[in-house]
Amino acid sequence: MRKINLIALICYYLLIGNLQANTEISIKKYLEKNNIEKSSTQIYLLNRCSAIYAYASAVILKTDTANSKKFIEIANNLLLKSVEIRVIENKEKFETSQKKAESERKSLFDNYINEGKKNWEKNNSYFKGSYISEDLSICTKLVEDK
Repeated sequence: MRKINLIALICYYLLIGNLQANTEISIKKYLEKNNIEKSSTQIYLLNRCSAIYAYASAVILKTDTANSKKFIEIANNLLLKSVEIRVIENKEKFETSQKKAESERKSLFDNYINEGKKNWEKNNSYFKGSYISEDLSICTKLVEDK
C-alpha cells in the first residue's frame, strides 16, 4: 500500500512539473510540438488561454475594472469549453472534469504570476518582452475566431 501511494505521489509531481514546464515556453512553441487535433492539446490550450485571461484580469483589476470583468468572463468560458471537451472525450463526469480544469488553470495562473513578476523586474512590464505577450495574442485570436 505504501509503495502504491509513493508511486501515485511521484506521478502527481511529474504531471504538475510537466504542466509548469510547459508554461515556460510560449503557446506557439507548444503548438508546434503538439497536434491541435488531439483533444489533450485542445484542453491544454483552452486551460492555458483561460489562465492568461485570468492573469490579465488580475493585472488590470485596479486600473480597468470593466475590462478586468470581461477578461474573467472570457477565462471562465474558455475553461468551460475545456471541461466540455474533457467530458465528451474522456467520458468523465462534469464535476470531475471541472475540478481537474480548475486545478490545472490555477497551476498555470500561478506560473503566469511568477513569470510576470520576473518580467516586471526586467523591464517594468508584466507582458511585453516575454512569451506572456505572445500567449495573450494567440489566445485573443482564438477568442475572436469563435
